[in-house]
Amino acid sequence: MDAQESHREPRTPPDSPAVAPVVAAKEEEISALREEVGHLKQAVRSHAAVDQAIGALAAISNIRPEQAWDVLTEVSQHTNVKLRVIAEQVVEWTCDGELSEEVRSALQASLARQEPCDPPQDAQDA
Repeated sequence: MDAQESHREPRTPPDSPAVAPVVAAKEEEISALREEVGHLKQAVRSHAAVDQAIGALAAISNIRPEQAWDVLTEVSQHTNVKLRVIAEQVVEWTCDGELSEEVRSALQASLARQEPCDPPQDAQDA
């Protein structure tokens, strides 16, 4: 036995009553971390859907991305539907053309209030 080993405290057996609170605390910490990871994954998916919806609205409606963000938030507020859900519906709408009447109406009204952006310089020269 070397000098370091002789100075170590004896190990607590795994079935010792002193270990139970430590194990319980670690299990609780692991559970909380798993929950946090789940929330972060959902946030990443939501962010992707919102970004895609902004791009789709900007391209289809000839508005700036900032305006598309405003449109999404306005539609979300007027329909009382979460922004993520509105964004997902807009992305799906670009593929299948289906959108609930309430969301379609709010989207059209919000888009009508937006000032279209100038076409790109290349398009003006063509």
